[in-house]
Amino acid sequence: MQSNKKHELLRTRYRPKVACFLATAALVLTASFAMPRNSVAAEVDLSGSGSFKPPSAEQLATLPAGLGFSQADLAFGAWSFSVRYDDSVPDADPDPYVGRYVGAIRAFRLVVGSTTVDFPVDQAEIVVSDGGGGFPNRESIRLEAKANLSSGLLRLSWVQVNQQPQGTDLRGPAGVLASDALPAYAMVANLATASPFDRYLELRIDPPGGGSRPLLYLSSSKLSVTASPATAP
Repeated sequence: MQSNKKHELLRTRYRPKVACFLATAALVLTASFAMPRNSVAAEVDLSGSGSFKPPSAEQLATLPAGLGFSQADLAFGAWSFSVRYDDSVPDADPDPYVGRYVGAIRAFRLVVGSTTVDFPVDQAEIVVSDGGGGFPNRESIRLEAKANLSSGLLRLSWVQVNQQPQGTDLRGPAGVLASDALPAYAMVANLATASPFDRYLELRIDPPGGGSRPLLYLSSSKLSVTASPATAP
């Protein structure tokens, strides 16, 4: 009888402490669910600016209307671009040496002279080739975007190609890229290439329905391109 009273006394003494512990644990657990997650995808801002060789006065005079850029824009010879992308988007290409990051780009903007073009993000992607696509001697990173204009299809690409002689196999760790994974942003901005002319910004406007000759083609390696983690908007 005395033993039963002792046990009841112990249960009464420690019951408040157990209840307090459980309540505290519940509060901690609830707070952990309420806290913002740190697994938010990392975003990168990449931007570049430079110059291109303007079309001649004769070429400007023959350009069709509705190109989206005025003759003054093209004669100015200066352009810039900026891209924000999510570097956690997975590869959508089954080729083991080609990475296609559809949906990674959050914003893609081009400025030529005084004209700004914001490309639709559902028409933009990043493509990484680690000697894939049947060209084992070639590695590349391409940031591409498209937009429909009244005159045709506008394409813009930031292209970087590390190309070696035929017979060279750059697949895997043999080249600059270790795989087709999306590399660090510093490499997306400036891939090591065999020639500085293998890093360039390319603009092309094709007529409706396609055609062998573009309505307008601009390309230049005279750009300064940088990248860094994105800051809050």
